[in-house]
Formats: sequence, C-alpha cells, structure tokens
Amino acid sequence: MSTEANAAALAAVLDALTLVQGQLDTMARGNARIEAAQNDILGRLDTIDASQAGVTDLVPVLEAILTRSIEDRDLTAAQFATIAGIAAFAHAAANGNLASLPVDVADDPMLERFALTQPADRMAQDRVMVDWHEAARSARSAELQALLARQYQPSPTDTPETRVLRYKLAAITRAEIEGRGAIPPTPPASTVAKDRSGPAQDAWSEHLARLWRAGESIALFAEPELAGSLDLFANAERGGGGDEDRLSADLAILHRTLGDRLASGGRPSIADAPLRASHEPASEIQPDRQR
Repeated sequence: MSTEANAAALAAVLDALTLVQGQLDTMARGNARIEAAQNDILGRLDTIDASQAGVTDLVPVLEAILTRSIEDRDLTAAQFATIAGIAAFAHAAANGNLASLPVDVADDPMLERFALTQPADRMAQDRVMVDWHEAARSARSAELQALLARQYQPSPTDTPETRVLRYKLAAITRAEIEGRGAIPPTPPASTVAKDRSGPAQDAWSEHLARLWRAGESIALFAEPELAGSLDLFANAERGGGGDEDRLSADLAILHRTLGDRLASGGRPSIADAPLRASHEPASEIQPDRQR
C-alpha cells in the first residue's frame, strides 16, 4: 500500500471513530432527556388521587416504554462499539505508515475488546516495542505463557499511555506463543483494574520496585510501567563519559534512585526533567481519568 493510500486509510479510520464518538454522545444526551421526562411523568402519576385510579393504568405502559428505550440505547451502543472495533482493525491493516491511534482514541472503552485482541504491531520502531519483540523471540514458551498472564492483568497504577502499551506488548507475546503452535491464556474481561485503592496501588508499586531492583530480566522488558525507567537508564548509559568507574557509580545511584521512585508510586520517564537534573524524588502517580 502506498504512502498516500495509507494516509487516506488512516484519515478515514480516524474520521469514522470521531463520528462514532459524536453519535454516541448525541445518543446519550437524547436518552438522558427521554429518561428524565418519563421519570417526571411517572412521578406525577404517582400523585394522582385514588378516585382517578383508572388513569394510573398508564403507569405500566410508560414503564415499558422507558425499559424499551434503555434497552434500545444499550443495543445501539453495542452496535457503535462494533463499528469502532472494525474501524480500529482497519487502522491496524493500514499501519504500514507506522502511525498509531492517538492514546485517547486507543484507550476509549469502545475499543477495549480490540485492545485485548489486537494483532501484534511488527513495524513499531520505538525502543520498548523493538526490545520486547527481540526478548519474546528468545524466551522459552513457558516463560511467555507466564508473562502474558501477567501482561493481561490490569494494573491499579496505570495511565492511558501505559494501559495502551500494556496490551500492545501483550499482542506481541500472544503472537509469539501462537506462532509456536501453543494456546495463549484467555484475555481478561477488561483492561481496567477493578481495585485501584491505595493498598492495591502500594502493593503493585512494591512489585514493580522488586522487579526493577532484581536487575535485567525478560520480565523487566515485558512490563510497560517500567519502560520509562529503562529509557532513562539506557539514556544515561549512552551519555556517559570516558571515565568507566565514574559511569558505573552514577549508574548504580540512578538504578537505586529509580527503584525508590517506583516503590513510592512514581513512574519515571525520559521526560522527567527533575530526575535527569538531580536524584530528588518526584511527585506521586497522576490520577487516571475515569473510565
């Protein structure tokens, strides 16, 4: 497919997704008005005097209409979600231009099933995807099965960015398992963790810190919330001077600092300017948008 064709296909996909979202928003507003009006009618009928009880026979009819409108809304939403999924698969097919869906689109709840079943992106050039492709190819099948089960597990501390990345990495793992003739684990029902409480986040942060402090391993490259720390460490290695002893000492300090940041709930990234300038801890996890 030519560059022009790719661009046209991608534009069409994004236009379709925008249209779907707009129609869903319009539908939601319309249904909210209908429900409010019907609830108001039901409330007024409840106040009718007993001598006019015959009129209240309308109540079951109106309740049936309300129920039907809610069912129709849910059915329409499901249909739009299907359309959005098809549009997303069309985007994947036209991905020869290396463009990815914007995070806010890729993380839309309508595309959740696509996120869980998307094909592996074998053309991505960013460090985390390339490294995981290579690591997955060299891993043992049993390791991949365990790692995919872990990647499928929604994180209580994720952001839209790391959530999208998690299931891109999982797609690579799943494709590698299937390519070896094995059956991968079943995807989860949702990409969003049910428990995002403080204790759940603390426990997950401790898990990530232990994984980081254990040193280089295949599990390290499989975890999207450690991608930023890996980027920082690799950048420091490349930027080191000629003094090997000084570089080793600096890297040891950086590795320890990153582990402490992870344990305290931070998710360092290459854009984390304060960490690059000093080893002072940064702010806590930014709250995720509601899903």
